[in-house]
Amino acid sequence: MSCALDSTKVQQDDGSMRGIEIIPEGCQAVSEDVCASGYMAPAGNVTFPVNSLKQCCKCKEGEACPLCVNPTACTEEEKEEFVTVGDCFGNAVLAPSSAPAAQEPPETNPTTMYTLAVLIILLLLILAGFYLFSR
Repeated sequence: MSCALDSTKVQQDDGSMRGIEIIPEGCQAVSEDVCASGYMAPAGNVTFPVNSLKQCCKCKEGEACPLCVNPTACTEEEKEEFVTVGDCFGNAVLAPSSAPAAQEPPETNPTTMYTLAVLIILLLLILAGFYLFSR
């Protein structure tokens, strides 16, 4: 299956040529400024060559491919070079860049919680003391 955009082939010891190999569903959605196709395989998803860097993937069939001269209508030659029909794409979805990221609430230190509880109890005791002595 041809998932990698880079078509470089490496000659092996037995004389055969071998191209970049990516595990099935190894290509994940990224922004087009990272890989023009919109998909990239992290280094851990590249099985050949060993110790590879991350690799840009081909475009997904049925989607507009920015690598083609006309992204919405690739020629047959462009499809052969830039588009893949293989089981290359995982189901990770690229978050829209215009949507604000959900913020997690800050972590609360248990010591801070205990200190706050003790202060509240002391405040209640002081108020109860003022109430009792003012009668």
